Amino acid sequence: MKKLILKTALITLGVALILAISVFGIVSLAAPYAMMKFTASMGLDSISGDYAFQEYERSGNIECLVRSFLIAAEHKKYSRAEERFGKIQEEGEKAEAYFEEAAIPTDENIPSYALRDYVMGRAACVKYALGREDAVSFAVAETNAAFPEGNPAAALTLAAASEKDKETCAALLAAVRERNFEPSGYYNTIIKILEGVQ
Repeated sequence: MKKLILKTALITLGVALILAISVFGIVSLAAPYAMMKFTASMGLDSISGDYAFQEYERSGNIECLVRSFLIAAEHKKYSRAEERFGKIQEEGEKAEAYFEEAAIPTDENIPSYALRDYVMGRAACVKYALGREDAVSFAVAETNAAFPEGNPAAALTLAAASEKDKETCAALLAAVRERNFEPSGYYNTIIKILEGVQ
């Protein structure tokens, strides 16, 4: 009798487990946005980024595409991040319209800056991490003439300076000076950081 009860319990547990996995798989395919939110709430950011990319492919949601790129970059999955950034660039005007409307939430202790600058800065750092020769020219070209805080050239400066990469810092210093950005305290700080690595 005990063997029958144990056998029934194991079969029931097995069936329940198979059903749970099936439901998880169905929801993953049918509702990647819900899975993105669910996995993010559990602290599974990398998986959440993959679901965000699936949602973009399903619905064309630019917010999900940008999120998937930023998560891949943050988790140092540079090849994946570069591929997703390529999709952002392919979206062209649709992506630019999203950047115009979106904002980075900040509190009073964090300076506010444009989401576009942040994304382009992360893209420059991804290019740098992959050893792309165009990282410097990309960062400088994507930086606004006003040289706002959090701009792509500044992001690349911090990445290269933290690696004590003299060659990249020298190239970036020359490119920033050549572009004739508007001088400011922030601009001068970035120049000093670059000069300090020489």
